Amino acid sequence: MVVTLASAGDGAATFMSELGKNGNSHARWNKICDKFEPYCNRGGIALITSFIGNILLLIITVMSIIKLLKLNRINHVAP
Repeated sequence: MVVTLASAGDGAATFMSELGKNGNSHARWNKICDKFEPYCNRGGIALITSFIGNILLLIITVMSIIKLLKLNRINHVAP
């Protein structure tokens, strides 16, 4: 559940960064990254590190599930 929420946040942030970079002619939103380039560059770096954090969170979650499953098998072995 936590991985899903974090991924949803990354998806929304990616959409907003794409909107800032290219704008939206249908909604008459101009692009802003040509005016605030350092801000957009930092936002891009933040998105990349956030995606790396999501991948690490997913790896930790999978490792935790595997460990719990192994413990569950050990505890249910009949003597």
